Amino acid sequence: MKSEDKEFEGYFHRAHHLAGELLSTYDKNLSLKENKEIDTFLKENHLSGELIDRLTSAEIHREYYDRLALENQEKNLALLLERIRKEKRGRKKINMWYRVAAAVAAVIAVVLGGISGQEVEEYDDLGPVVAEQYTRPTLILENDSSLVLTDHAREAIVSQDYEIERSQENTLKYTVTGQPGSLRYNKLIVPPKYTYTLSLSDGTEVILNAGSMLRYPVNFAGDKRVVELVGEAFFKVAKSDKPFWVRMGENNITVYGTQFNVHSRENSDLEIVLVEGSIGFKAGNREEIRIKPSQMVVCPLETGEIRVREVNPEDYTMWVENMFVFKGQSLGRILSELSVWYGVRVEVRPDLKNTKLTLITNKDNSLDEIFRFITEITNIKITKTGNMEYKTE
Repeated sequence: MKSEDKEFEGYFHRAHHLAGELLSTYDKNLSLKENKEIDTFLKENHLSGELIDRLTSAEIHREYYDRLALENQEKNLALLLERIRKEKRGRKKINMWYRVAAAVAAVIAVVLGGISGQEVEEYDDLGPVVAEQYTRPTLILENDSSLVLTDHAREAIVSQDYEIERSQENTLKYTVTGQPGSLRYNKLIVPPKYTYTLSLSDGTEVILNAGSMLRYPVNFAGDKRVVELVGEAFFKVAKSDKPFWVRMGENNITVYGTQFNVHSRENSDLEIVLVEGSIGFKAGNREEIRIKPSQMVVCPLETGEIRVREVNPEDYTMWVENMFVFKGQSLGRILSELSVWYGVRVEVRPDLKNTKLTLITNKDNSLDEIFRFITEITNIKITKTGNMEYKTE
């Protein structure tokens, strides 16, 4: 046997063992530090790419599915995801673990696809609207000049009465330095494969997902705070005597001090999920609906018939943690979201759009890897038909 073959065989066996250790850690309700072998593994500075690839492969983890399938599937997924999230916050050296554990979750979740009992959803394919013009995060100033935010030539913009500072990577912070004059608007455009955090002049924090745009005043003069959104964003609204409004075309959210997620993409249902606080949703000229925490309001694209239902907010906000989380969702919806993040177009056969699937994976995974997961479990092939264009078969 060649030396490289022996080396790979060693990787193979260790990957098998560590995959089992990862799952047993959760089964025994242990922390990562309590599992000494896993803790040692995480602290290694010479991790092999081959070993990591082996750990994150569907082939490895499918061998452990039979044991997990006998237990409560949704409970296992929720527990795994929550622990990954907590460990990620708690350790600075968690990046490699998060990649491995998220991939474990992805494979398990895909295998558990097809959860029944969910309401049928229909979503049209979403093309990369922002990607057609922008490939890097871009700030459009009030004079219509643009600044590419990945260009580090300028770290701050100082105007007469406000300052924009890039406080850290993918983060902008506005500070009022003088008396506010007339309303002047900036626009932040976030293309595929990026998320961006924006701290507005009133202290409100907005995290924009890929394929999104926010138009907002550089300072909030007047008696209200109004921003306009296209795409998806998570809001942490600062308390103020001035009401905060989020406009999405003809629809409007009135905020009463809160955290919430808005999904408002072209050719897709409008979805608003409240994490905490209170908001009011007004569709066109209709009467305002008050939303409670852990509720989602859906305004379907085709019928416009507003629905409110109870949800787990984390299922709709984990994109902020660099995760895709789709629990029992339609293939059409999943591929629509993937197309926005990766900046591609996916044509979905009409008879396949409502195929249900559960998928939890790290957004750093390649599109080909995610497509391979979907194909292996559903037998639905996704093939490339052109430059950044795909279709289901």
